[in-house]
Amino acid sequence: MEANIRYIVLSRIFRSLPLSYMSFLVPLYLHKIGIPTFLIGIYFLIATISTSFLLVLSGFLGDAYGKRNILLLLSILFSLNLFIFAFIKIPLVVFLTSVLGIGTASGGGIGGGAGGGPFNPLQTALIADYSRPEERTKLYSINFAAATISAFAGGLISDLITTVYPPSISYSLLFTLGFIISLFSIFFVYLIDKDHGTGKISIPKASFSSISKISIAGSLGSIGLGMVMPLIPLWFKLDFDATESEISYLYSISYSLVGISFLFADKIEKVIGRVKSISILRGLSSLFLLLIPFSPTFFIASILFLARGVTYTITIPMRQSLAMDVFSDKERASGTSITGLARRIPYGLGSLISGALFSVGLFTLSIFLGGVISLFDPLLYYVFFRNYEKRE
Repeated sequence: MEANIRYIVLSRIFRSLPLSYMSFLVPLYLHKIGIPTFLIGIYFLIATISTSFLLVLSGFLGDAYGKRNILLLLSILFSLNLFIFAFIKIPLVVFLTSVLGIGTASGGGIGGGAGGGPFNPLQTALIADYSRPEERTKLYSINFAAATISAFAGGLISDLITTVYPPSISYSLLFTLGFIISLFSIFFVYLIDKDHGTGKISIPKASFSSISKISIAGSLGSIGLGMVMPLIPLWFKLDFDATESEISYLYSISYSLVGISFLFADKIEKVIGRVKSISILRGLSSLFLLLIPFSPTFFIASILFLARGVTYTITIPMRQSLAMDVFSDKERASGTSITGLARRIPYGLGSLISGALFSVGLFTLSIFLGGVISLFDPLLYYVFFRNYEKRE
C-alpha cells in the first residue's frame, strides 16, 4: 500500500474510534450538564446544518487549495471539539460546539460515525489521487473496513467504561481519551504529501453530467432509507417488544458483518462488474427492506435487517470508485461534496416523512414505502451507467 494511502487509513482509524461513541454520548452529556431538552434538539439542528455546510465547503476548498491542507484543518477542529467536551464544563461553550459541525451525532451511522461527513470528500479524492484506477475499490474497501472495525472497538471501549464507572467519571474519561486519540489522527494527516489545488474555487463543469446522475440516483435512495433507518429501532421495540439490549446487540452484529463484507467488494466487482454489482446488490438491499415489515418474528426481521445492511454497504467502495473514474481529477473533492449533500438532505426529508407516518401508527407503511422508493437508486445507477463497463 502506498505510504500516503496508509496515512489516510490510519488517520481515519484514529478518528473513527471516538466518533463511534460521541454519537450517543453527546446528547446524554448535554442533558447531564443542565441543557434543556428543547435546546438539545436545537443543538443537533445547528450541528446538522453546520455539517452539511462543511460537507460542501470542504470539497470545494480541497480542490482549490489542497485536499490534505483542508483535511488537516478539519482534523484540528475535530480535536478542538473533543477538547471542549473533555476540559471545559461551561454549558454555553459546550453548546457552541454545535457550530463546528464535527464530532457530534450529526454524522451518524457507518458513513459518519465511522469517519465520514465533511472528511469524506477529501479522503475519497486523496485515495484516488494516490492510487491506480484498478485498485481503488480494494483500497476504499480497506478504508471502510478499518473505519468500521475501529468504530466497533470504540463502542466496546465506551460500553466497558460506562459499565465500570459512574457517569460523572465515564464522560470525562471518554472525552479525554477521544481527544488524545484524535491527536494521532492529526499526526497521520500531517504526514500525507501536500497536493496542489487549482488556486480558485469554482463550480465543477467537466464533471457536471456525472455529478448530476449520481446525485439524482443517490437522492432517491436516501429518501427511501431516511424513511426507514432512523426509526427502525423504534419499530423493533413497538412491533416485537424487542429490548434495548437486543437492539444494541443487533446493531453490533451489523457493524461486524459490514466491516468484514467490505473486504469482498473488490472480488465481487471483478466477477460481476462495477455497475452491475452496484445495481444488483442495492436492488437486493431494497427487496430485503421491503420484506422487513412483513416479518412474523424479531429473529426473521433481524436476519433481513442484517442482509439489507451488508448488501447495501458493500457497494459503497464500488460507488466511490465509479465516481472517481467519471469525475475530472480536478473536481473529485467538490464533486463528492455535491453528491454527499444530495444524499444528506433527502435523507432528512425521508426521516421527516417517516416521523409523520409513525406518529399516526403507520409503521409498516413507512418501511414499505421506503423500500419501494429506495429501488430507484439501483435502477437509475444501471440506466445512467450501464455502458460504463463497455468503455473500460
